[in-house]
Amino acid sequence: MATQHRIEVLTKGCTSCEGAIAYAHELAASAHDYEVRVWDVSDAEGSARMKRLGITELPAIAVDGELLACCGPSEGRPGA
Repeated sequence: MATQHRIEVLTKGCTSCEGAIAYAHELAASAHDYEVRVWDVSDAEGSARMKRLGITELPAIAVDGELLACCGPSEGRPGA
């Protein structure tokens, strides 16, 4: 059985966030076993996820719980 991977997009509803969501869906469509989860950081659950991932800027994209090089502080992050 294949492992399910998750692409997470953390947003606050801005125009840039819409582009990040579309990009995440494109990534998921180009690979097998990927799902997209969009977090709205204006609610408690999304805000908590943002803090757990150490995100400081939005929009942000994480794959399997690891921030992409484009998102958040670069120090100590894979691909930075």
